[in-house]
Amino acid sequence: MEQMTRETEIKTASDQTRARLLDAAREAFSQNGFQGATVREICRRAEANVAAVNYHFGSKDGLLAEALNFGPLKAMQQANAEANGCPEMRLRLFIRDFMLMLLDEKNPSSQCRIMARELADPTPALDKIVREAIAPLHKFLGRLVREIAGDQVGETELRRCVHSILGQCLFYRHSHPVLQRLYSKLRYDSKEIEEIAGHIADFSLAGIKRLAEKSQDVPCVSANGSGG
Repeated sequence: MEQMTRETEIKTASDQTRARLLDAAREAFSQNGFQGATVREICRRAEANVAAVNYHFGSKDGLLAEALNFGPLKAMQQANAEANGCPEMRLRLFIRDFMLMLLDEKNPSSQCRIMARELADPTPALDKIVREAIAPLHKFLGRLVREIAGDQVGETELRRCVHSILGQCLFYRHSHPVLQRLYSKLRYDSKEIEEIAGHIADFSLAGIKRLAEKSQDVPCVSANGSGG
């Protein structure tokens, strides 16, 4: 019985160390990027021995792969798909929630900030990020934009709308150091994030509406084939 108790205690301690390493890695990777976050710093935050990373994950690359759990991002998309309201309102909701994930330092979704860093400075983990997070996100947002734009807008324009929306969102994450130097009083508090999200939504919806209107414009063609 004592032997079983001892083995259980060892397993519990090992699991706790593994969990602390994952939490510390997510924070370190989101703040400093893969290259900037050292194993020593991660272990210091996790209060673990430096050898624990190799023991639990095999390498720093393995630790990053395990740290990339995109559950919160997937849950946000699912909640949006199930929300009541018109597609325009759901796009506003998506942009707001995505911006909170990217910018709000109190938000636990460090995975989204890791994703943003990977897009700017790719590592071997990028393939996993594209497969498990970015591709589903593009597909989800494409369906939502299609609901707003209608069937007349072509696939190429639809794809560019998705790129435009995500690009605007990611700009505020990637350019934060520059923006802080340009506007010294800029702070990403909840009010500022809400206003940025509102601006992106207004700008994007106006653009989608204009594309939908253009796609419905049919030029008048005369009998000889020239425009009237």
